[in-house]
Amino acid sequence: MGLRLMSMMVEESKSKKGGQLISLIHGFSSSHGDPFVRAFAERLLAHVTRPFYDMLRQWIYDGELSDPHNEFFVSEHQPGDSEETNGETRSRGAPSVWDDKYKLDEDVIPSIMTKDFAKKVFLIGKSLNFIRYDCGDSAWVAEYSKDASKELRYGDTATLEASIDEAYKTTMARLMHLMTDKFKLFDHLSALKKYLLLGQGDFIALLMESLSSNLDRPANTLFRHSLTAQLEHAIRGSNAQYDSPDVLRRLDARMLMQGHGEIGWEIFTLEYKIDAPIDVIVTADGSREYLKVFNFLWRVKRVEFALGSTWRRCMTGARGVLGSVADKVGADWKVARCCIAEMIHFVCQLQYYILFEVIESSWDELQVATSKPGATLDDLIEAHSRYLKAITHKGLLGGSGTGRKEDSFLAQLHEILKVMLAYKDAVDGLYSFSVAEYTRRHEFSAKIESRTAQGKWGVTEADEDEQLRSPSPRGPSASTTTTATNLPGHEDQMLPTLRHRLSALSIDFRAKVNVLLGDLAYQPDVDMRFLGVVMNFNDVYEPIRRKRAKEGAPREKKTPTGAPTASSAAAGATRGGGKEKEKDAG
Repeated sequence: MGLRLMSMMVEESKSKKGGQLISLIHGFSSSHGDPFVRAFAERLLAHVTRPFYDMLRQWIYDGELSDPHNEFFVSEHQPGDSEETNGETRSRGAPSVWDDKYKLDEDVIPSIMTKDFAKKVFLIGKSLNFIRYDCGDSAWVAEYSKDASKELRYGDTATLEASIDEAYKTTMARLMHLMTDKFKLFDHLSALKKYLLLGQGDFIALLMESLSSNLDRPANTLFRHSLTAQLEHAIRGSNAQYDSPDVLRRLDARMLMQGHGEIGWEIFTLEYKIDAPIDVIVTADGSREYLKVFNFLWRVKRVEFALGSTWRRCMTGARGVLGSVADKVGADWKVARCCIAEMIHFVCQLQYYILFEVIESSWDELQVATSKPGATLDDLIEAHSRYLKAITHKGLLGGSGTGRKEDSFLAQLHEILKVMLAYKDAVDGLYSFSVAEYTRRHEFSAKIESRTAQGKWGVTEADEDEQLRSPSPRGPSASTTTTATNLPGHEDQMLPTLRHRLSALSIDFRAKVNVLLGDLAYQPDVDMRFLGVVMNFNDVYEPIRRKRAKEGAPREKKTPTGAPTASSAAAGATRGGGKEKEKDAG
């Protein structure tokens, strides 16, 4: 009878090995109706499982995989292996110890243990291997193996479960201690938040102020050592100087790939260097996400800095130079100041939303998730991944729901910020014109006073004719303000051109904001909808709702610049012109 049973088992197990063979024999011992067959299978399992338990003991106490015939349910990736991920095959190059070196083969898990139990065993060995090779704490692993190692055998389920539970708690506690205390994981995450997510406000403000003169120049005239010197100056002049030396040495300034005609603002970026073993949590993909968020926030901060500088100059000039020419450009300055204030409000609300409603709330969730008792390294990796995903999605770096890349929130915000910078340049042009007009009037008044003091007529017919022919200044002081205004008759065309430019940019700004607010109003996330409410708290804008893009549907005809048509822009920028109809951007 026993020989016939063994013959039958051999026939059925020809294509099976390891855990599959154990599952086959265990099936006879657990589900067969004949007591003799069950007893025979139980005796056979005691011998068949001996190599399996030897491999299990070495895995959970030493973190080493001793499986020359690929019979264990843990397998090691070989260089060049590929893995199917979301329908795409990606090549495996140099594997990392934590994510890619080992994998759990569920098909080889024997039926004598559950899948959850096998996953716990897998995590114990992987953690020990990580502690030994990536954390450099092989001495602790050797001491732990010497003290805790015990013989494992089939049938002693209570001892096996107790051993696995004890090994799991000890290993996870040691790994978390190393990551948090020895390698300062949370110090590095906090540094990433402070420097790449602009959480250290005084440092960012000083850095931008000290770099502004350099970054206004063409990109090909910048040198990295000058940027690094300004970075060190910002560190010494802010509270960043009190961070640990290990954190500060990882912070560096670098330049992105240069394009034709770019300026320093477009290629400057900060870099925070991450090395092993922290790089299993802040991976290369995670570092790219941080860089993406920093570049966007830096651009927003640059626009705020530029608008703030222009606003201060306008307010200062209103009590001096601009007040003297109010009869000519006073109305233009009222409109310009209102529009600049509107843009500053938009930028401030956008910054508040991203820095506080998104980043700070996500940071709190990350701290709660990582401080849970019994948290594992996988839990840390998953919590940090959710943290970055929340920042990029809720931080308006994702899609807008229309289905087209050019309609994403990031693309829309870049266009709005570009319009703001163009408006700031136009306001600077208006300021230069106002200074030139003030200089011309001041020189003319001085000439009148000089002639009157000599007993002559203050204004002659020749002066009146000259003013009619060319009212632009001729003195050397005027030439220092702007060269264009020295051209004969150019002032007659310059002011209308500036007015038209300022009006067009203001209309374009409101039109783009209307579209953005329309997209925000129908987002499923309540915080994103709240951003639209805050930006339009007094209903000064009229949001435009766009429909989703449909395949094969004809697209709406756009202007050559891709901006809304003049009629739709004007309708979106004026109040009292009737309620805006919903438009199809598909």
